[in-house]
Amino acid sequence: MPEEIDTGPLVRAALRRGCHIFLPRVTDYRRYRMQFVAFNGRLRRSRYGISEPQTGRVLPARQLDFIFMPLVGFDLQGQRIGMGRGYYDRALGYLLRRQHWFSPPRVGVAFDCQQVLQLPTRAHDVPLTAVITPTGIRHFPRPMASSGTPA
Repeated sequence: MPEEIDTGPLVRAALRRGCHIFLPRVTDYRRYRMQFVAFNGRLRRSRYGISEPQTGRVLPARQLDFIFMPLVGFDLQGQRIGMGRGYYDRALGYLLRRQHWFSPPRVGVAFDCQQVLQLPTRAHDVPLTAVITPTGIRHFPRPMASSGTPA
């Protein structure tokens, strides 16, 4: 999308290193659901104009090693805002109920100018682990569970 940084160079670099790439594919436009599908080199434009794989092996988000996400804005606490439909929050919602430390790092990919001081948050928002911008990487603290222990 024009408001988001192009993740194409990141995908190409990962492929050169032999990484397996799984890209988001919208599976339900009414319920705002997506899944992660193996990239096989062939993409098709979705209803939103986003290039996505149409066929390939599907992998649950919890089995991914990293999740790189384009975004419209992010704040100093690691909250992000996308295009407003909540696809990533739904796909990663299991993280809000997790019982174990491991989860794939969620890394925003953004322009520096997309940083704001604070974004409004809701209970279903899944925060970023880090964000990469043209000028560097910012890591965010791990959120605390309601019991006061690390999530």
